[in-house]
Amino acid sequence: MNFHLLDIVGAIGAGLILLGFYRTSIGKWTNRSIWYELDNLAGATLLMIYNLQNRAFISVTLDIIWIIVAFRGITSINERRVKHKKR
Repeated sequence: MNFHLLDIVGAIGAGLILLGFYRTSIGKWTNRSIWYELDNLAGATLLMIYNLQNRAFISVTLDIIWIIVAFRGITSINERRVKHKKR
């Protein structure tokens, strides 16, 4: 089996997403955790790079949506922190 750098990028991306899912499932992170959102953002970005290079455009669409949702989650966490500091 011959692994290339691109395969490693894809494997790390998938691993990050699975790690976030696992850590949330066992209660170590919540779905409102910045670490959960950063993990999803990084994982989806790496998977998007992998899928783009493999011309898997349907998966790229899913990755883009995943990135947008993760980014929105990060901005939502930031907005809640700002609101909380104003109180």
